[in-house]
Amino acid sequence: MKKSLYIAFLFLFFLYGCAQEKKERTMNILTTTQRIDYLKKNIKRFDYEPLYYMEVETNYNYQVLVNDFPVNANFDYKLKGSMTFNINNSILQSGKQKLEIRIYPESINEVTQKEFLGSKGYFKLQITQTAWRKDGGGQEEPKIILEYELPKENKQTGNTIDYAKLKSFTDSLSFEGKVPYILQGWTNGEVFKKEDFLQLKAQVAAFYQDMINAYQKKEWDYIRTQYLQSDKEVYQAEYFPNNIIEEYQKGLENNKIDRKFFPLENYKLGIYGNGRILCLETISGKNKGNSAFGYTYENEEERGIMYLDLYLYRPKGSSRFQIIR
Repeated sequence: MKKSLYIAFLFLFFLYGCAQEKKERTMNILTTTQRIDYLKKNIKRFDYEPLYYMEVETNYNYQVLVNDFPVNANFDYKLKGSMTFNINNSILQSGKQKLEIRIYPESINEVTQKEFLGSKGYFKLQITQTAWRKDGGGQEEPKIILEYELPKENKQTGNTIDYAKLKSFTDSLSFEGKVPYILQGWTNGEVFKKEDFLQLKAQVAAFYQDMINAYQKKEWDYIRTQYLQSDKEVYQAEYFPNNIIEEYQKGLENNKIDRKFFPLENYKLGIYGNGRILCLETISGKNKGNSAFGYTYENEEERGIMYLDLYLYRPKGSSRFQIIR
């Protein structure tokens, strides 16, 4: 049975890949100048432009979602301690923002995790709000919006939580976010059905492979055009000025590095955005928990590993995936 499913998956991957090649290459590919002009016209500036940052300090593996969108995750046994990152592009509009925290046992090495969370683990999270000062003096003093630590007692029962006996822990809460913009994001996307997941996995894999091929062929305008809707929303959420828009849009062709993409293997279909967002996530090996769209890079100055966001949705009434983040 498993072998039959695997063969069916490969067949779907092949068919979709052929169809995708025909469709994608007929899209209206914009030049760097056209994209920059479009983005400059569509990015609004406001009198007050709040920025929201999340800081996580933990020795556990974890994933954090805002409005059911993954804003950060870490399964790397070497990266412990504190991490801070911006979460604006997961805040689509002002109001109550949903926060979900998923805690997993820490990694021992590149391929092995502990079985249980353990009694000596810790997890702290803080969300702050700031903004760029209009006088050019950097950012305002951040205001704490939310502080969180692993609870000692169960919310429903009041019983003490014994983390030494837990293989994972999930908590849900919310915070108030006020932003001057409204992003459509994935709200108008199709809600995918569970019975279609095998076919969807093949389709998403074919989309990823098409993007890998484009990188290898250095088709920078094609890649950036595919990301254009996502770029517009991310730039808006972080209030990019014109010079930064230009820098980012010219970044691929100006960045002279040698990329070697990881093969598409050992991944699962990630489903987010209340069933509207799809992606591929690595499930084993040293890249566990990261995007399956990743590569090693090297130039004269440095070498390292990069994982790229590639979150897809399908607008209602459309037959094609679009990149939303």
